[in-house]
Amino acid sequence: MARGKGKRTSTLALVAWGAFTLLLGLGVGLLLGQQGCGKREAPVKREAPKPEPRKPEKKSAEPKVAPAPEAAKPPSPEPARPLPVLALVIDDLGYVQPELVTRLCSLPVAFSVAVLPYQEHTRVSADIAYRLGKEVMLHLPMEPIGYPGPSRDPGPNAILYNLPEAEVRRRVRMALEEVPHRVGVNNHMGSRITPDRLRMGWVLQEIKARKYFFVDSRTEKDSVAFDVAEKLGIPTVQRRVFLDDDKAFPEMEKQWDRAIKLAEKDGSVLIIGHIYPETVEALEKLVARSKGLVRFVKAGDLAK
Repeated sequence: MARGKGKRTSTLALVAWGAFTLLLGLGVGLLLGQQGCGKREAPVKREAPKPEPRKPEKKSAEPKVAPAPEAAKPPSPEPARPLPVLALVIDDLGYVQPELVTRLCSLPVAFSVAVLPYQEHTRVSADIAYRLGKEVMLHLPMEPIGYPGPSRDPGPNAILYNLPEAEVRRRVRMALEEVPHRVGVNNHMGSRITPDRLRMGWVLQEIKARKYFFVDSRTEKDSVAFDVAEKLGIPTVQRRVFLDDDKAFPEMEKQWDRAIKLAEKDGSVLIIGHIYPETVEALEKLVARSKGLVRFVKAGDLAK
């Protein structure tokens, strides 16, 4: 009986040892499996793309030349300064022969002529000047100081100091009708009238009504004609230089040069001469040598 009991005990021990070994193996296997799952895969390293080999440049047959340095640009030229302006007026056309008028008006520059009314050649002189492109003005006769003394007669139907207003106005209108192609007026003599505001007002109102310009010849230093014309709103300008008080060429040359200097200083000048043969001859020389020094214009171009 004791012997059979011993066999049974050893068998049970073997079974227990086998079960323990099996359980131990299962535990170890589970432990190893969990560790394997927890490991991260190592990242795969990617190689950077290799640059393509550069193609060798074709060498030009011609040698390379370094670009020439840019030439320095010349400074911009200063704008040309405008020429000073000279307006020439020639008085007293109407009594001289038409041939001298034609010679005068053939000068190849712009200028103006002032034609006396009631003279033998009044209308033909105005026609010649107009045909040759010159500006025509009425040279309105007015009483001078010292009238009616020697060389103090202004001519027929002049504006006289003692005339009533209505007669002054009538004479202005009549004189205007005498000169064809007129676009402006200047005074002939008039040293008694031009300093008088009342009488100049009568004269200039008639001129304004016909939309003419007025040139104050300034035969009298105290003239108010320019001022009255300005106040009435008449385009006006005044003389600065007389060309031919002395008819000798050297004296006229001096006055001409003086006019050009005034034009250069002030921008413009108006000069008055007379239709003497000596003056026409002088102008043929003086005008020709003055081109490029001044710009010749008509009196109406300066009247403002």
